Amino acid sequence: MEHNAKILLADDSPTLRFLVAEVLTEAGFTVVEAEDGQDAVEKTYKENPDLLILDYDMPRKTGFEVVREIRSRTGYLHTPIIIFTADTHKSTKMEGLGLDIDDYLNKPADGDEIVARVKLLLKRNKQKMDSNPLTRLPGNPSIQARVENEIASGRQFAVLYCDLNNFKAYNDKYGFAAGDRVLVSVAGIIIQASAQDNTSFVGHIGGDDFIVVCSFEKAQNIAQTIIQQLDATAPSFYNEQDRAQGFMESVNRKGEKERFKFLSIGIGVVHNSQRPLTSFAMVSNIGSELKCLAKRHEGLSYFVLDRRTA
Repeated sequence: MEHNAKILLADDSPTLRFLVAEVLTEAGFTVVEAEDGQDAVEKTYKENPDLLILDYDMPRKTGFEVVREIRSRTGYLHTPIIIFTADTHKSTKMEGLGLDIDDYLNKPADGDEIVARVKLLLKRNKQKMDSNPLTRLPGNPSIQARVENEIASGRQFAVLYCDLNNFKAYNDKYGFAAGDRVLVSVAGIIIQASAQDNTSFVGHIGGDDFIVVCSFEKAQNIAQTIIQQLDATAPSFYNEQDRAQGFMESVNRKGEKERFKFLSIGIGVVHNSQRPLTSFAMVSNIGSELKCLAKRHEGLSYFVLDRRTA
């Protein structure tokens, strides 16, 4: 659960507000109360809650009018919203379909059900906000949490830092849409290779940087499989002329024409089999260093395993 998540509760019935607020507070949430629709809008902008529970039928603005106004602001496009209603008619829910409402609760609602629905929506929203919109893979908060869990567990584990070579040049020549297709394809290759370890975790740091957390014993096999699959697939990302000549021409950072080899991948493998890893920052620093070494083998997919001891 989101620790101490802030819930905005809007209802014109003081009794209902008191009862629901009590249930939510006991479950560990902070509750901000609003007595009508206009009050709900103002307090949403002022308090920036993690989730809204709105009564359908309120003075000054109905629940749906509040949703329309809030969803028109970019910062609140993904804030979970629950509508409280005594009106169970299908037409009411149909009216709300285009408004991106996450859930409905019929009055009178059971306290346990309210808490369960709130927790579920907060959890889903956290996952949605954390995942990379292109590859749908977990982003940095989940990556850090997973690495820290591995450190705390005391198990032998490895972290693969994966980075594409020549991706910027590819994007410049073929365009961002083609670049996005490459990233989705690479994500698929990494996921498939990581399936060798059924406890593995794959994340997308951003851009052309990916990460795999897995058992140490499977790490080198996973790295090798990623390399083989990517090298076999890379030519398919290019047009016929580039495929035939085995390279592409694009403009380098100095604005000069240059020949670039096909996309390849550099992987740095960090692990705790020979020396302890004590923090996420330490893992990241070693990973970046190893990845840079691997990327020096330009035009060739390569992985570097950390061989240093404590």
